[in-house]
Amino acid sequence: MNTTHDTTDSADSAEDLVRAFYEPFRTGDSSVLDDVLAEDWIDLPLAPGQEQGPAGMAAQITQFRRAMPDYTVEHQDIIVQGDKVAVRNTVSGTHRGAFMGLEPTGKRIEMRTMDVHQVRGGKIVATWHLEDFAGLLHQLNAPVDAPVPAAWG
Repeated sequence: MNTTHDTTDSADSAEDLVRAFYEPFRTGDSSVLDDVLAEDWIDLPLAPGQEQGPAGMAAQITQFRRAMPDYTVEHQDIIVQGDKVAVRNTVSGTHRGAFMGLEPTGKRIEMRTMDVHQVRGGKIVATWHLEDFAGLLHQLNAPVDAPVPAAWG
C-alpha cells in the first residue's frame, strides 16, 4: 500500500469537497450543500441573522446572490493539512440589492476572505472564517459609525 498516494487521494477529495462548497456562491444553486456539509455542520462565526447548519448557509447564499447577482469566489490558495482545508479567497460582485442594511450602489466590490474547513467522513463538519467586511463597507461608502445590521439584507 502506497501511503503517500492514499494521503494525496484523501487530500484531493477534501480539496474537491471544499471547492464544491463555494460553487453555490457562484451559481445560486445551494442543493450541493446537502452533499458537502454534514447535517450538524458548524459555521463560526455566524453572520447576522444566520442560523446554524446547511439551511442557514443556503439562506446566506441567497442573500449574497440577491445583493450581488454576479457574486464570484476566486481561490488564491487552498492548503490541505490533515483534516483541515484552509482557503484564501477574493470574492467580488456588483452591489445591485440591499446588503448589510445598505441600499444598492451599483458599485463593483472585492473582499478578501480566509476560511478553514474541517473534513471528516467525506463531509465538511465545521468552518471557521474571517471576512474583510470593514473593507467592503468602505467600498460601499458606508458611514464609519454605521451599526452592525441584525440581518444582511
